[in-house]
Amino acid sequence: MSLASVIYLNANGAITSTLPQFALYFGNIQSANAQIELEKAKQEADKSGDTEDKKQLRESLISQAVEISRRVVAYAINVNDNVLRNLVNYKESDLKKTSDQRLVSCCQVIRENAEAKLASLTEYGVTAAMIVMLQTTTTSFNGKIPTGRVSTADSGESTQKLVDLFQILRTNWGKIDALVEMVHTSQPYFYDEYMKVRRVIPAGSSSMALMVKTVNALSGEPEPNVAIALTPVNDDLKLITASGKNKISKKTAKAGGCYYKNLVDGTYSVDAKKPGLKPVSKTVSVVSGERAVLEILMEQV
Repeated sequence: MSLASVIYLNANGAITSTLPQFALYFGNIQSANAQIELEKAKQEADKSGDTEDKKQLRESLISQAVEISRRVVAYAINVNDNVLRNLVNYKESDLKKTSDQRLVSCCQVIRENAEAKLASLTEYGVTAAMIVMLQTTTTSFNGKIPTGRVSTADSGESTQKLVDLFQILRTNWGKIDALVEMVHTSQPYFYDEYMKVRRVIPAGSSSMALMVKTVNALSGEPEPNVAIALTPVNDDLKLITASGKNKISKKTAKAGGCYYKNLVDGTYSVDAKKPGLKPVSKTVSVVSGERAVLEILMEQV
């Protein structure tokens, strides 16, 4: 919306040049738009880098876990310890398919059992250093799980900057809207076209703006029937959809997701609640033409 309005006003400089203080407000808007693009690029770069780090850690973790698992299984078979064998017998293909949270749990089981039998596993090539490395990698990977999820839509300082920038846009567009009202009668065509382009979402549009996914923190599986409430962070952002609502309430589907179309640019609070699970609150920034994705971990009470 903001960028489209800028293009329209640039094309009608002969009219806008007569409006008092227009150049000041218009310059503020153009500056804010440019900074928003920079913050979006920064968030994307942070997200991409974090995702790659997590991917490499996951691959290393699986490799280390499987290496120790195979040796412990060999020991368990030789001493007829079927309980131990069943506990640590994880196939590489299974670990690659499992969720992040479950992978951490599996690796902890392998490490704990290997550590308990370390004295007997020496001749099978299991060393204390291997166990320590597995624990270190597990801890590092576990730390990347919440980091990756938060960074997809809420990057701390960058998100606050976006909140401030959207506030600048709203303030200055409000002033320009008031100036354009001055030429409602003298420039009816310009006025009508300006009001059309200033509409955040054209009638009949169905642009996907936000996808919220809820995941059970224990099982790593999608969490259905979670009540999701979406509200604007700033009180002055009264209307968040073309239909004029300032709050949207939904429940996640069987696959753990719910979707929002036609949202006004800005920063929103997302509150997730379900009986038996801890309530979660996050923020997410929505920008025209892009789909924001927010993944929420739901933990047991």
